[in-house]
Amino acid sequence: MKLKKILLWVVAGIAGLVILFLLFSPVIAKNYIIKNSKELFGRQLEMQKLRVNYFTGTVKVYGFQMLEANDKDVFVSFDTLIVDSEPYRYIKDEIVLERFLLQGLDVQITQKDSVFNFDDLIAFHTEADSIPKDTLNEKPLKYSLSNLELKQSYFTYDDQNVGKVTNIDDFSFFIPFIGWDQNDKSNADFKFKFKRGGYFASTLNINPASGEFDCEISINDLYLDPFYEYVAEYAHINSFEGRMNSELLITGNINEPKKALLSGTTDIFDFAMTDKTDQKFLGTKSIHSRLEEINYDQESYKIDSLRISEGYVKFQLDSISNNLFRIFKLDAVREMEETKYEKEENPDIDIDSTAVTNLYYQINNLNVNNTVLDYTDNLTGQAFDYHLSEIEIDSDSIASNSDWIDIYSQMLLNERGTLDAKVGYDPSNLLTMSIDITVERFMLSDLNIYASYYTGHNILQGDMFYYSNSKITNGDIVSENRLLVKNVSVDSEAKGLYNLPLKFAIFLLKDKNGDINLDVPVRGDLNDPEVDVGKIVWTTFKNMIANAVAKPVNFLAGLVGGDPKELESIEYTYLDTIPTEKQIRQFDLLLDLEEKKEGLEIDMVYYVDPVLQKEALAEATVGELYWKKEKKDYLKDQDGFYAYVRKQIDKDSLDIKQAILELANPTEMDSLSSQYNKARIRNAQDYLSAINDSTQIIIRSADPKEPLNNGSIPVFQLEYSMLDDNSAIANDSINKP
Repeated sequence: MKLKKILLWVVAGIAGLVILFLLFSPVIAKNYIIKNSKELFGRQLEMQKLRVNYFTGTVKVYGFQMLEANDKDVFVSFDTLIVDSEPYRYIKDEIVLERFLLQGLDVQITQKDSVFNFDDLIAFHTEADSIPKDTLNEKPLKYSLSNLELKQSYFTYDDQNVGKVTNIDDFSFFIPFIGWDQNDKSNADFKFKFKRGGYFASTLNINPASGEFDCEISINDLYLDPFYEYVAEYAHINSFEGRMNSELLITGNINEPKKALLSGTTDIFDFAMTDKTDQKFLGTKSIHSRLEEINYDQESYKIDSLRISEGYVKFQLDSISNNLFRIFKLDAVREMEETKYEKEENPDIDIDSTAVTNLYYQINNLNVNNTVLDYTDNLTGQAFDYHLSEIEIDSDSIASNSDWIDIYSQMLLNERGTLDAKVGYDPSNLLTMSIDITVERFMLSDLNIYASYYTGHNILQGDMFYYSNSKITNGDIVSENRLLVKNVSVDSEAKGLYNLPLKFAIFLLKDKNGDINLDVPVRGDLNDPEVDVGKIVWTTFKNMIANAVAKPVNFLAGLVGGDPKELESIEYTYLDTIPTEKQIRQFDLLLDLEEKKEGLEIDMVYYVDPVLQKEALAEATVGELYWKKEKKDYLKDQDGFYAYVRKQIDKDSLDIKQAILELANPTEMDSLSSQYNKARIRNAQDYLSAINDSTQIIIRSADPKEPLNNGSIPVFQLEYSMLDDNSAIANDSINKP
């Protein structure tokens, strides 16, 4: 009996010691861990409580902290950790967790340059083990993880490179089950709130055996301004604002993550960016996109719909670049492209020409509505501002493998004019396209800055209607452009860059209704680097103005139904003073033109070579004497006539014309020539006044010193100008650059 009692006391003592050990081992373990944490984990650890339930296999940790490398600041902390496991299953190479709960996690992450505040931990835990690990005979480890939960967690990311602190508040997730040999996918739910009331939520379903997964992501009211510092690294901006909602689905296999597929919807609201002067340059009320399928691995981007509502763009152009290139630092990219072009021009420079892209894109519906573009340039030295509003762009199908794509657009021009356009192109060959443009009620005065700078004229008023049809085939452009201008009026000022006589040209080009109808053909080869479509159009315009001014009769003749040559000059013979039927028709055409072309000044400038006229009059006078004596016509009997003259004037030193003039009496011929000149001018004036007593047609004699008199028959050269313009057409000039 005594031995039995002793054994009972021994057993009870051992049991008590075991119980005491089990009771105090968590305290001992906690103190040991805290004291030796740097050697065990690489950082100093602190914890308030460590609890172990040996019967249920539950471990609880409260008030945990891991300090930074400086042993002062807190790197990671949490309020509660509960791990409910079945340790005995590890004997069978199985890890079983019935529950894992981490609550109140708070993580502080900092980055400067490429260094993170946890780099030392990574280095500590990735050091090579001094004892090689035998992996050949390792048995596969099975696991069964249930009820994995993270609650009320907080993450702070301090990016010292950009001076930005990002906070993720109230982050939570729950995974019901993950098993090594399960057939069904495991489910993991993540969710955390944003500071301003939105949230991020996701549901992840994954099959550990096959690796197949699908992930649904929901983003609600994500404000974009916290990302300002990151955008500012790539753009010169003062603000980056807006909100984003998104519902995304990602499917794929964790073993081949690059082959994952993305689909879903994304909405952005009240988006706006301002430049360094705090001016808004880009924004939109809303952007809605429905992603059909994004396959990054196959470079395939399919978008079901893309809608942009109430967008805004401010575009400022100068002679060197533009505001968008400067803001987004694209000037450097352009310089790289220019360098690439120079390399292509230089065969000695090696270029990788093997790079081929298999990019596929598809947008089933593109819609831009009620968008505004504010355009500004300072190319002339004065700020030119133009407001394009109510911009609508629509296309039903855009795909890189389409045979042909059509895009339609329309807009309001400076609150008045309208533009409708249709652009079609071959996506496999961007040098093949068609462009149809209709512009109506465009106010020409909007272009006054350009008109003044380039032509030296102010456009006071006028409406333009423009219709263009352009075809580009493998770079060859054939463009037919029709221009209708109504009620245009201009005013001359200081000379412009090209000193175009625009005012007079417009006056000439107007038809009887005051309209200008022009056809402006444009031809060129875009494959030629020397070809500039803008220069072609400008040269065509200049040539049209030059032709109108240089040959005004080509435009005026149509008003009266005459031959342009009839409006160039009215010719006489040396012996005529009374208008013939032909000359009277020309006078009538001038009177009709004066009536139909109000404001036109017509000058009839009289030219004649006085010497030739005196010779002709002398020959006619002596010819009458020859007729009276010989009864022969001096024009038909030239030899007899010349013999008669030689017989009357016995001076061999004189040539025949001088002899005729002396026989007719030079003094009398001077007087007769003057009478003939006056008679022609008087008869012309009398006829014009008789038909229209208020005619403003001016008849004047040219200065006798004018070179045009030399060798001239009696002729009225017709010159045209405007009544309020003192310079005649002959004085207009066109300076070519």
